[in-house]
Amino acid sequence: MNSVTFLMPAPGPRPVGGYKVVCEYANRLAATHHAVHIVYPAAACPERLTWRGKLRAAARYLYYRLTGRYSVKGWFPLHKGVREHFVRTLAPHRLPRTTCYVATAIQTARALKAYRAPGIRKFYLIQHFENWEFSDAEVLESYRYGYRNIAIAAWLQRLVEAAGAPCELIHNGFDFGFFRMSVDYTRKERCRVAMLYHTSEWKGCRYGFEALRIVRERCPELKVSLFGVPPAPALPDWIEYFRQPDRETFNRIYNEAAIYLGPSLTEGWGLTVGEAMICGAAVVCTDNRGYREMAIDGRTALVAPVGDAAALAERILRLIGDDDERIRIARAGHRYIRRFTWEAAYAKFERLIDA
Repeated sequence: MNSVTFLMPAPGPRPVGGYKVVCEYANRLAATHHAVHIVYPAAACPERLTWRGKLRAAARYLYYRLTGRYSVKGWFPLHKGVREHFVRTLAPHRLPRTTCYVATAIQTARALKAYRAPGIRKFYLIQHFENWEFSDAEVLESYRYGYRNIAIAAWLQRLVEAAGAPCELIHNGFDFGFFRMSVDYTRKERCRVAMLYHTSEWKGCRYGFEALRIVRERCPELKVSLFGVPPAPALPDWIEYFRQPDRETFNRIYNEAAIYLGPSLTEGWGLTVGEAMICGAAVVCTDNRGYREMAIDGRTALVAPVGDAAALAERILRLIGDDDERIRIARAGHRYIRRFTWEAAYAKFERLIDA
């Protein structure tokens, strides 16, 4: 049985989908008697920082070291057997001594190259095509570092293999204990839509807001439940914002909504789309590669071109105006999403770690 260290790209005081995936694996490994560590750096790639960036990293290190707020425990219930570490950088001498190391982002994959202790095994959990701070060439090169690559979605597996590296596919699971349907399809508020709010451009919120504005013009009774981590933006009175909702509120948002809107330009997986399906919302979303893992147009969702607010609005209005189609889409999504379990995902992950 192996000991495992997960290398994170930054501290984790706020909810992040990719961190949630890592924590699910960490908890399950700890529950099956593996020694598990999670490491958060103040700077994952210090060699790429300007002098101003290095000053900010030093200040970040002092802040998190003094406050202890680097942990995910404020929003995710970690198993008591998972040990967390906060370090200046991911230099080898700062890492716990374990038999397996799992890079969870391109920054951590680059840092892990420097660690050459005998007998260790290196894995790379690939959750997106992370070309936000790195060039496409640098991202593709990271797949060829010689680690055991694990992709969370089929489109990422194809991308890694096209780059010339082998890759295992392990779809993410969903927490069917945390999220569940409590409001029947027929009792949902026909004109209520839910959407994630995020400040990153690639989440597509400006297209989502424009789509909702178009819908509101045609359907004045429209109500929107918005949720997210950032502070609330300026919103009209028909949009209610829930910042970092607790479990009960999160379930209520999804369950009250007849429709979930996913406007992202790109996703590695599309966690919120699956969560909405679990809770019986009919999904309207963009045709990005992450959503495609679960959103099948006309079957489990209504899908629109990426960046097309008018098309998203048209599909929302279509479901508002046709209860039978909305219920058909919602039921099909609810059935389909149940194939993605953490039990199945963890069984594959543990086999790789312990092989």
